[in-house]
Parts: sequence; structure tokens; C-alpha cells
Amino acid sequence: MAESAGIGFNWLRAPHNDMNVSSIYEVDGRRVVSTTDERASEEAVHEHADYESALKDFVSRVNASVSLIEWRRSKEKR
Repeated sequence: MAESAGIGFNWLRAPHNDMNVSSIYEVDGRRVVSTTDERASEEAVHEHADYESALKDFVSRVNASVSLIEWRRSKEKR
């Protein structure tokens, strides 16, 4: 769903100059979930001890991005 909406994301890879993406990756045995802004600055960085909570956080961020894009597209059609 995210790809069809044009949402970028990084699966098991830290963001490197990626703009407006959600990422999930591992650092020192902890799962890290973050987003980047339009300048590719990493923000809203959360560390999780377990994979399940990290995955929920990541999916929530991607779904929010999809919802935002869909909302913007519906406004453009009006």
C-alpha cells in the first residue's frame, strides 16, 4: 500500500540522505524507528528493546504517511 501511494520507507536500513521516509533498523541489538523530514534530517527517533513494538511503531508511521498522501490527493481533486 505504501509503495502504491508513493511513500518511501527503509526496511532494516538507516536513512542516508532519504527525504520524508520512515525507517526501521538495528543498532547495538536495539531496534530503531525514525522518520526524516524534507531536508533528510532524522527526527522522532525511538529505540525499542523488542521487535514487535518497533514494528508497530514503524507500521503506524507508514500508515500515517499513506493517510496524509491520500488526504492531500483528495483535496487536489476538489
